Amino acid sequence: MTEMRPTFYPSPDGVRDVMRRARARRRRRTLVTTGGFAVVAAITGVLIGAAGTGTGADRLTVVPGGGDNGSASPTPRSTGLAAHAQPSSPSVAGHPGTGPVLPGGSSNGGGSTSGNLYPPATASDSPTPYAPPKRHSANAEISRTTVGYNANCDATYDIQGWCELYTGPTQARRKHSVTLSMELCRPSVVGAGTVHFYDTKEIGLELDDSTGATVWQAGQGIKYKTKTYAVVVQGGTCLRWTASWDTIARNGFYAPPGDYTVSFGLDSNDVAGFTTGDTLTLTD
Repeated sequence: MTEMRPTFYPSPDGVRDVMRRARARRRRRTLVTTGGFAVVAAITGVLIGAAGTGTGADRLTVVPGGGDNGSASPTPRSTGLAAHAQPSSPSVAGHPGTGPVLPGGSSNGGGSTSGNLYPPATASDSPTPYAPPKRHSANAEISRTTVGYNANCDATYDIQGWCELYTGPTQARRKHSVTLSMELCRPSVVGAGTVHFYDTKEIGLELDDSTGATVWQAGQGIKYKTKTYAVVVQGGTCLRWTASWDTIARNGFYAPPGDYTVSFGLDSNDVAGFTTGDTLTLTD
């Protein structure tokens, strides 16, 4: 048996009423959607403003929630994020003595006004805590002149009538060139004498440290031609050889402060070997 349903015929007033109700429902949905967007924008602005205010405040990062990937536990809903401001580190300028004092900086925490925390050390007059750049020592050329007799030879000349002695300084400063010298003399009582050389370098003059290692030599870096020749030294006169040392050692750095032994002698068989025992003290 077929169910019979009544047939309804819309009237003009009914159609207008249905359309009016539909428009009202659409307006309500539009207002709800627009209001929701406004609330979300306001919350976002508050969070961003809270994250950027205050010195040292934590910045908030919004991480979009992902799916639970099949997890049985539902993700708890957040009730809101609060930005907790952390105390800022005290500035050096506001708290004297709280920070380290760097070379060239001010000990009162005010900072250096020159902008250079590591000013270069004065090379000539102050001790140098840092090793200078490695460099080559200047060629210590040897020069020879004839000078008057040295009275210190009166009690020291040998039976052959020769006197050999160190006549340079006993103290020098680092980074200041020092002139070292030695002399070969003939007393008046023994008259003139002839000395034969086998090298144009003529002498050896060097400094040794406390371990016996040679720190510097006169004539270093200069090539001499081998040549046999003779020089006559008149009685009552001396031959003086000099060489300048820039206080740079063989390793290319300034020699450290300390005592250095002076060794010297002639490249000749007429005068006995090298003489040692004199001391040069190097200071800052």
